Amino acid sequence: MTQLWKRLDISQEDVRYILEDDHIYYAREYISGRSYAASEANNLIRNFKKPVDRKRLPEWRHKLLAIAKFAGEISRLLNDNNEYVFAAIPTSKCKSDPEYDSRLEDTLTALKRKKNNIIIQEPISANQTMLPVHLGGTRDPEAIYRNQLWNGFNVETDQVILIDDVLTWGSHFKAYKRMILEHYPEMEIIGIFWAKTIWDDADN
Repeated sequence: MTQLWKRLDISQEDVRYILEDDHIYYAREYISGRSYAASEANNLIRNFKKPVDRKRLPEWRHKLLAIAKFAGEISRLLNDNNEYVFAAIPTSKCKSDPEYDSRLEDTLTALKRKKNNIIIQEPISANQTMLPVHLGGTRDPEAIYRNQLWNGFNVETDQVILIDDVLTWGSHFKAYKRMILEHYPEMEIIGIFWAKTIWDDADN
């Protein structure tokens, strides 16, 4: 591991749905409820999540830079001698939604350009658009699970690395892990999140 990435230690860090047998890494800490100026992570995540209606504006380049940075930082975790299977954790919007944001898929595409030893898969996709968590959407892993479609893998693998931008409660990760293990009980599932949510003392 590089110094940037840290293994989530649930004995030290409380993430509601993550258990001791969950294999999670994160690089930064996102301060909940704070502006882009609160930290480097807040700035990066705000840029990474810029909505698609900003695409024709000059500010869109900040999103593209954030995507490239996320891909570059993931690449530090990878050994050139190994092969890796990656998948993006689906966002709250299904792909047919005009507001669908492909930022995670774009990150994997950028990573593939840096590392030719990765294979990109889409074993799971969202059935329909759900209300995003930051707008009051559910964090219930069961509800998230019920909204997913199983596509399967088209490669032989015993490990998959799931990526997402922010780990808060771990509800999406747990829903997708459950679905994968139902089909591949022996699969090793690793989560890579660009940031983990922390709460400012003023929020407590």
